[in-house]
Amino acid sequence: MNVWKHLSGLNPAALWALFLLCIRNPWYVLPTVKATRKCVAVCNLHYGKAHHRNTAANAFRHALWNFYIVRACSRGKAKMDKVLAWAEKITTWHEDFSKNPPLARQMDLHNNRVGRIIFEKDPHMEAADVIDLLKSKAAASVKVTELKETEAIDSNCFIHLID
Repeated sequence: MNVWKHLSGLNPAALWALFLLCIRNPWYVLPTVKATRKCVAVCNLHYGKAHHRNTAANAFRHALWNFYIVRACSRGKAKMDKVLAWAEKITTWHEDFSKNPPLARQMDLHNNRVGRIIFEKDPHMEAADVIDLLKSKAAASVKVTELKETEAIDSNCFIHLID
């Protein structure tokens, strides 16, 4: 994954917002980049290109991404509430500056939250166990077609838009 390629495609407002996020939390930037690369590699291994569409595989990726970010940033003396807030801010920033329609954005935000919740429940879960748990959630993912449907979905379930 070429970080610079992705950054060069952002508009000035997106770059400025990212700069402000990173300057306020510089110690989380490198762990977040590493977590992102690791997440994409795991998703490519388990789902190929399917995780780039609004499928259950995409739900898996978003939850795993958040889990990995929180895990990577919580090493050392980091306070858990600050790490969780960082993961939410950086992944919400990503959604704010992606060109997703509202339903896809809501789906991603929901699945991001699931990943953070799973970390909170068991921060010491082994990598293979996290992947197995998230794959089982992906297999049971709920398909939604309207924004209002997302409000009724439990924060323990994944949601997706296409099969």
